[in-house]
Amino acid sequence: MPDEINTPEQQQTPQAPVVIKQGNGLGTIVAALIVAAAAIYAINVWSTTRKETAPGRNLEKGIERIKDAASKAAAERQ
Repeated sequence: MPDEINTPEQQQTPQAPVVIKQGNGLGTIVAALIVAAAAIYAINVWSTTRKETAPGRNLEKGIERIKDAASKAAAERQ
């Protein structure tokens, strides 16, 4: 009977080594393209918004509208 008792050395089984597989880099390339596209889109939106809300442009548009309205009113009076 004592021969059947396993000692701690006998119970341990060897573990397989941990292997980390490296990909071919395709995922990294796709991620880089997504980040680049997002940056380009953000810059595009920012520059478009900036152009539309620039105070100088708004003032110019407002002045042109006032000039047009004034000239129409003057033309109607004549």
